Amino acid sequence: MKITFPHMGGVYIPLKTLFEELQVEVVIPPFNNDEMKGLGCKHSPEYSCLPFKLILGNVLHSLERGADTVIMLGGSGPCRFGYFGHLLNMIARDLGYRFTFICLEPSTLHGDIRDFIKKVGCGYRTFLRALMLGWKKLEAVDGLQKKYWTCLPYSRDKEKSQTVLRNAVDQIAACRSVPEIKSAAAAGSNALDSLRQATDSLPRVAVVGDIYTLNEPYSNQNIEWLLAEQGIEPCRSIYTSGWVKNSLLPWNKKAYYCRAKAFAKGYLEDCIGGFALDTVYHAVSSAETGFDGIVHVFPVTCMPEIVSRQVLEKISLEKKIPIMSLALDEHMERTGVETRVEAFAELLHGKKHNVNQNL
Repeated sequence: MKITFPHMGGVYIPLKTLFEELQVEVVIPPFNNDEMKGLGCKHSPEYSCLPFKLILGNVLHSLERGADTVIMLGGSGPCRFGYFGHLLNMIARDLGYRFTFICLEPSTLHGDIRDFIKKVGCGYRTFLRALMLGWKKLEAVDGLQKKYWTCLPYSRDKEKSQTVLRNAVDQIAACRSVPEIKSAAAAGSNALDSLRQATDSLPRVAVVGDIYTLNEPYSNQNIEWLLAEQGIEPCRSIYTSGWVKNSLLPWNKKAYYCRAKAFAKGYLEDCIGGFALDTVYHAVSSAETGFDGIVHVFPVTCMPEIVSRQVLEKISLEKKIPIMSLALDEHMERTGVETRVEAFAELLHGKKHNVNQNL
């Protein structure tokens, strides 16, 4: 078996660990770039969203390199993500590729995992040990990312901070035990702290939207880096590890959903699919906890996020917080995003400066 999966931020690290611990060969596609986008766009339906086109590009590239098994999550509801796996499976087969497709559906997740364990031929204990090692790496990488984005706007040398993060992530990826992971994560966190310089507090911006666009830098034009360059502290609302805890673990799911509905009350009364409820929840929460602004990123044609965008306009007026929305597709040019970020940053700095002067 030679297995592959699409990219979404740092998810490749725990997945690679999981499969290699099970003695399964892994084919990792290149990080998303213009080649992946072009390959996906070439074979995608015209009006499919950018995440699908990137995911398809990842899968086709890996199949060309010899992968014989594709695994990814499925889904249900109004969000089209639930159709991604089945659609790319059909497209790849129409192009002549022959492979095993494993789609982990939330409604049948336990059964799908059980079938996968049988296919691999490992025991449950071995699988759980590999899963735990991968999970700890995901938590560590997400924790480092949070620290990185908190420190980067205050860093004396942003390029060096980026190098520190990459080295720390590489070290975590190479770890073979939980103590090693904790040690590498702590060392990386301390190294990032050492580059932080004392200065007045900078504007803080919550970055909200669908999980793929939030966590895949290529799909959002590296929005967090652009904000940090302008002296803005970006705070991503959803990390993959947090989503797993709040959406896949039943003992957390209900509490998270109730909390989200409580914050969104009066703006969005129920889940309408995708991450619309999460977007509204995090926008209201950020506005009420002292954030200076909100950036909303989402794919063009994403219906749940289009609905939440309209709701965010109401939140902006009532909570008196600036909100910038970016609808992203394969035609979006980085220069246009940079111009909008610069203007938004100037607004936030001016607003914070005026507030500080009045204190």
